[in-house]
Amino acid sequence: MSSNIITTVNNEGGGWLIDHKGWDASSGVPICEWEGVTCGGDEDGPRTITELNLPSSFGSSSLVSLLLADNAISGRFFREGDSPHLQSIQYIRMENNLLTGTLHGPTLSRMTELAVLSLSYNDLSGLIPGEEIGSLPALRYLYLDANSLVGPLPSQLATQEQGASLLELWLQDNALSGTVPASYAEFDGMHDFYIDGNKLTGEVPQDLCGPEINADFFTNAPTEAERNYCDSIACPVGSVAFEGLYPCSRCPGGEAARINNRYIGQMGNCSNHTERDVLMIFHGATTKGGSWSGTDDWGDNSKPVCEMTGITCDAQGRVTSISLRNRGLEGHIPDEIGSLIYLESMDVSDNLLMGYLPSDLRWTSITRLDVSGNSIRGLIPPLLCLVEELNGNGRDGAFNCDRIACPRGTYNSMGYHAVGGNEACRPCYDESPFIGQKVCDRLHKPFDWKDEFQAVEHASEEMGISAKVGLWIMFSVLLIAVILCCMVRRNKNHWRKKYEQWGTNENI
Repeated sequence: MSSNIITTVNNEGGGWLIDHKGWDASSGVPICEWEGVTCGGDEDGPRTITELNLPSSFGSSSLVSLLLADNAISGRFFREGDSPHLQSIQYIRMENNLLTGTLHGPTLSRMTELAVLSLSYNDLSGLIPGEEIGSLPALRYLYLDANSLVGPLPSQLATQEQGASLLELWLQDNALSGTVPASYAEFDGMHDFYIDGNKLTGEVPQDLCGPEINADFFTNAPTEAERNYCDSIACPVGSVAFEGLYPCSRCPGGEAARINNRYIGQMGNCSNHTERDVLMIFHGATTKGGSWSGTDDWGDNSKPVCEMTGITCDAQGRVTSISLRNRGLEGHIPDEIGSLIYLESMDVSDNLLMGYLPSDLRWTSITRLDVSGNSIRGLIPPLLCLVEELNGNGRDGAFNCDRIACPRGTYNSMGYHAVGGNEACRPCYDESPFIGQKVCDRLHKPFDWKDEFQAVEHASEEMGISAKVGLWIMFSVLLIAVILCCMVRRNKNHWRKKYEQWGTNENI
């Protein structure tokens, strides 16, 4: 197994509401046979933990470490809950797993003893809950790199009194946008800060730069007079590097190079895509399942761009519209789409697109976008929601993301809430992680024993009693209710027989 389960619990803490097989260091039971643990892999080869199912039976108030890195654990990280162990946990390492969903701020805010949170190399999406994470007084090491997080770098990480005082902050290789908050200079002791490989703009604040930040990158650097300490955080706009930070190389082409390479911390090579280049990249990214249905001529290099199926150009021959509704596109919308700066309309609805909606679309001239009826996950990028006139946003002084696509967990027949339309995005309980849903398999929230148990545990805590006592009370009430129902039913049958008997006597 690539990583063992390691939990540290004080002996006096106990924690199990009921006894479980294997959860004792001296039991001798293999980890994959512990109750609540599911493993995958070859029986005779390396095995990994794929599922850990404990919230309803584990309630330790003394759990200190949860080290589950390098496994195949899927599902959401710490769903909404009120388990007692949240208040004692200090070290969480779950990097290199298959975790999805968002970071639930209210749950994280209860981890007041948390010092290390490592969730690198998963598939977490959504926003970073800066206010909740920034309120954790013991937090020193935060690793969220190599996920699918969007939105801004939250300034609240560094602005709360008695809040987090980070020494290391790894956020590279996400889809974060906006600028770097000047408030991060408040982290006096921070020595590792990585933000490369995102979609951040502007400049790295000078007050944040210094010889103590990411110092390893200057080990073999020239003399101090030639150093730019901000480059050790992220290469500036219009430049690139293998890892997105020192040593940086300027892209040739002056202002045009800055437009094509507009993010700080850009990794790899300089971008200088023509419109045809972008369309070829788009075609390659959306033919993962084979050619599109109908005419598919985008791969024909001899075909003029403006004559390609689904393309409309203006009088200057610049691409202004892409219309590929219900054409069997399978794959994802590439980030390079943002280089089509004259694009005004794109309809790729009712296809098989996956992945995430790129915020790069905000660099185009887009005013109409339809991505409904696909399998696109995550959140609508916040900066895309603020694009003036996109699907009517801003006309009434309001900017709403559901005008671009119904958020996950909601739906309507169009997949988005049209401006002036009376069909809002409505709740959907089919647990689909996709945005822009047009149909819903489950309109009502299903009964879930797990949710009920969590509600009882929370209520028990509020009343100052243990969760175990609370569960016993619940079961006792249920038992009494069942007995009463049986008694009422029995009485009904008794009186019905009496009534029938009386009727028979009267007839006689």
